[in-house]
Amino acid sequence: MEVHTHSSPAPGGAHTGKMKFTHYLWEFIMLFLAVFCGFLAEYQLEHKIEKDKEKEFIKSLLSDLKKDSALLASNTYVGPRIIQYSDSLIEELQKVPLQGREKRVYIFLSLISDGLTFKYYDRTVSQLRYSGGFRLIQKQDVSNALLDYDVLMREAVSYATSVESWSFVTPALQKSASIFDINFVFKIYGEARLYLSQPDSVSFPEIPALLTYDAKEIKVFSSLQRIAQLTDESKLDYSIRALEKNKELDSLIRKEYNLK
Repeated sequence: MEVHTHSSPAPGGAHTGKMKFTHYLWEFIMLFLAVFCGFLAEYQLEHKIEKDKEKEFIKSLLSDLKKDSALLASNTYVGPRIIQYSDSLIEELQKVPLQGREKRVYIFLSLISDGLTFKYYDRTVSQLRYSGGFRLIQKQDVSNALLDYDVLMREAVSYATSVESWSFVTPALQKSASIFDINFVFKIYGEARLYLSQPDSVSFPEIPALLTYDAKEIKVFSSLQRIAQLTDESKLDYSIRALEKNKELDSLIRKEYNLK
C-alpha cells in the first residue's frame, strides 16, 4: 500500500521571496524620498540665497539711483539758468557802447560758468552685468527699465565727455580769456547767484573792464558762445530725460518689491 506524503514549502520559498521584494521596494521608496527631500531642501536653500542676493542688489540699486537723481536734479535746475544767461550775455554784448555795461556782462558770464556735469553711479549695474547677476532680477519690468536707464545714462555721460562736446565749448572758453578778466568771474561768483533777481546788488571789488572792446572780437566770441550753448542745451535735454527715467525706475522698484 502506497503512502502519499505532503511536503511543506522549503525555506526561502515564494512567500519569503515576496517578503524580500516588499522590503526592497520600501527601501527604494525611502531612499528615493530621502534624495528627493534633500533635493528640495537644497533647491529651497539656493532659492533663498538668490532672493537674498536680489534684495541686496535692489537696495544697492536704489542707493545708486538716489545719487544719480541728486546730480541730474542739479543739472535740470542749473541748466535753464545757464542757457538763459548765455542769451543775456550775448544780447548785452551787442549793445553799444559797452562801456558802462561791464558789471552786467561779468555777472552774466559768472552765471554761465557752472557748466553741466554728468556722473553715473553704475556700481550695482556693473556688478549685475559682469557677475551674470541680471538673472537674479526676477521682475522683468524692473530688469527692462533698468537696462533702458543704463543705456540712456551711458549715452549722456559719453556725450558730456566726448571730443565733440568739448569741441563746441573750447573755442568760446579760449576766446573769452582774450576779452574778459576772468578773475572778476570768480570774485563775484557767490554774490551773482545770491542776487539772481537783483544783479545791481552784486558788489565788485573794483571797477570792472573788458580786456578789449573791439567789436569784431566780441562778435566772434558771441558766435562761439552760441555754439557752446548748443552743448548745454543737449546736456540739459539728457538730464531731463534721465531724471524722468530715474524717478520712474525708482518708483517701479519700490512698487514691485513693496518698498517704501
